[in-house]
Amino acid sequence: MAAYRFDNGVWFTGEGFEARTAYVIDGRLQYSGKLLPAADVIDLAGKYVVPPYCEAHNHNFGSGDDEAFVQKTVNAYLEDGIFYAMMMGSFAYYRERIADQLNTPASVDVVFANNGLTGSGGHPRRLREFLMERYGRYPEFTKETLPDAGYFEADTLEEMRAKWSLIFAGRPDFIKVMLLYSEQYDLRKDNPSYYGSRGLDPKLLPTLVKWAHAEDLRVAVHVETDFDMRTSLEAGADIIAHIPSNSNPVTLSDNTIELAKRSGAALVTTFTVANRYRVQAPERYAATIATQRDNLARLLEAGLPVAIGSDNTQGTARSEAEHLARLGIVDNTTLLRMWTDYCAQVVFPDRPIGKLEAGFEASFLVLEGNPLVDFSHAHRISLRVKDGQVLELPP
Repeated sequence: MAAYRFDNGVWFTGEGFEARTAYVIDGRLQYSGKLLPAADVIDLAGKYVVPPYCEAHNHNFGSGDDEAFVQKTVNAYLEDGIFYAMMMGSFAYYRERIADQLNTPASVDVVFANNGLTGSGGHPRRLREFLMERYGRYPEFTKETLPDAGYFEADTLEEMRAKWSLIFAGRPDFIKVMLLYSEQYDLRKDNPSYYGSRGLDPKLLPTLVKWAHAEDLRVAVHVETDFDMRTSLEAGADIIAHIPSNSNPVTLSDNTIELAKRSGAALVTTFTVANRYRVQAPERYAATIATQRDNLARLLEAGLPVAIGSDNTQGTARSEAEHLARLGIVDNTTLLRMWTDYCAQVVFPDRPIGKLEAGFEASFLVLEGNPLVDFSHAHRISLRVKDGQVLELPP
């Protein structure tokens, strides 16, 4: 007997919606041409069913262990219909302390890089120190103990080998690397004016990718420029954590887009980062938005699946989806897939999630209206089912 039968729903196929009767059997979706018995029958009354949403880049789990804050963040994700999330930078210490609040049927499924590898004085060192000094973050640490907890620094192969053992000891789900303005690495590496605005020596990246792949770990790279992205792809990186133009007017070259297509690397947006400059630097903001439109249009035209990630530690990927909708260059079907199956494949590539196919995990959202007609319907969620269970959220 099925745990649930869902009658009178229209289900997203990846291209449109189709009327179906669906079942949850042993936590998986099933369909049948004839009615099967079920413990509970739910009439969807013509509503629209889509896969759960996803967050392919954030930092709001694993940078603290306040139980109330973690639960509040979990609730915010579930309220927005986001069941899967990728933390691109966090502390192994905090991750262990909040583990029981995540990756359950009633919570968010999360993968962690822990903290990433950078060069001396590279990102995110200045950011970590600022958050500690200004806002009292990371109270279990001091400025002196942040290294090898809040970030890992290496400038040589020997130093990278030593840090690798520390990174690997934290049992990351994937590896994060910082590659910022790497075409200027020699200029920036010893210049104090670039403190916090530099990253790993790009010559070390191919070796790190080989080490990670030998351990069956994927590599995500923070990039800022076209050169950074091309260097990452040439080194065999698996994920581009930010598409350039997230915060600066950087136009991707045709060669980089072609290389991305050949590499098969996952691409993540994080375009809402630009919004911080809307008021303080309106000309920069306008130029950045223009390059976002151009870059995204050419990436999609090249047939590249792009995943939605926000890097918005005060919110969720809903803000990113809304931002992309406002850009006005992505059709609603593609945008929905960017937020569902494209993103789910980045976060959990080995799990049958992100689609509403028979045999896939029984996780989905029921919407009041058709998001392909009006994308705002994507936020009008009337029912959430995760891992075969109907979720009941707090008010």
